[in-house]
Amino acid sequence: MTTLGNLETLEIVCCGDLMGIFPLDPKRQEKETIINFPELKHIHLHDLPKLQRICGSKMFAPKLETIKTRGCWSLRCLPAVAKQCPEVDREKEWWDILEWAEVDANHHPSLYKPSHSRYYKKAQLPRGTVLR
Repeated sequence: MTTLGNLETLEIVCCGDLMGIFPLDPKRQEKETIINFPELKHIHLHDLPKLQRICGSKMFAPKLETIKTRGCWSLRCLPAVAKQCPEVDREKEWWDILEWAEVDANHHPSLYKPSHSRYYKKAQLPRGTVLR
């Protein structure tokens, strides 16, 4: 397991061509090396439309508290977590397309607390007819 030391907050905004944040060389990628982020508490990712992975392999963030994402439609995987359930402020449509491992791998939707942004509003459709 590889460790990324004292990183507490990961915040990246408006990088249209960014596809990966911590890429691994192909040999480590093949071995599915787990990258440990022992102090990571917050992940904020906004307007990263091509981002596919935070880490080139599996990542483990045992102290993760919050994840905030907007406009990261190519991102399909969240970090595995320990016992606490981090809050995930996200778009519902994005949450529905995430890919998950088993609960035993500390990577399952039940281990996260999804929430909508306070700015998220469900579309209000008019009642009755609008045609005359």
